[in-house]
Amino acid sequence: MLESVALRRGLLGLAALLGALALLLALLVADTDDNDVTVTGNAAVDELIPPRNAEVLSQDTVGIDLAAGYDARLTINGVDIPPGQTRHLPGLNRFTFRPDQGKALESLRAEQNCALVTYWRQEIGSGEADTISWCFTAS
Repeated sequence: MLESVALRRGLLGLAALLGALALLLALLVADTDDNDVTVTGNAAVDELIPPRNAEVLSQDTVGIDLAAGYDARLTINGVDIPPGQTRHLPGLNRFTFRPDQGKALESLRAEQNCALVTYWRQEIGSGEADTISWCFTAS
């Protein structure tokens, strides 16, 4: 009788341990956009707009949110976006472009779109620029 009680307790303990390990594994494997290493590991880049691999509409805004003191130039699908068509929100240091008639891009293309941002510290200038690129899908 004592053997069956000990065996039962041992099995319950093992089941609890396996359940905790399964939960931990599920949390580690979970896929979230907040884990984009090129963003979280980059002191200059706060956010990609839209996030990498997002699904957006063909007229949605594309851009980047940078740390204070950086400037940027945006290219979408190989098309350089003129500075006059890029909206800069200084308080957030966000640089965005929204496709529309008469602009460098009138709409994002159906399916995959890719953005490239060249960014640099304002005090150093664009001669010391870095880039970040990402793709997303438009419908």
